[in-house]
Amino acid sequence: MAHEFTRAEAKAHACSYILLSLLQRMDMKEPGLIDELLAGAEGDFEASRAQGDLPAPVPMIFREAMAILTRANGYKRNMGISANDES
Repeated sequence: MAHEFTRAEAKAHACSYILLSLLQRMDMKEPGLIDELLAGAEGDFEASRAQGDLPAPVPMIFREAMAILTRANGYKRNMGISANDES
C-alpha cells in the first residue's frame, strides 16, 4: 500500500524548501555563513551528548538540522564554488 502524503508532510517539506532557499541566498551575501552554522550545530550536538541522558528527540533534531545545513551548502557544488572561495 502506497504511503499517503499528508498535509503536515507537505507543510514540513515546504518549510524545508523555503529554509534551504533562504540559507543559500544568505550564504551568497555572507560567504561562509552555512559553514559556520553547521560547525556550530555540530559543536552544540557534541556538547549536549557529553551531558548524557538526552531525550530521544534531541539527537534526531540535531541530525536533521545538520542534514538541512549540509543540503543547503550543496549549492556551492552545483555552482562550482569552493567552500573557501569568497568571490
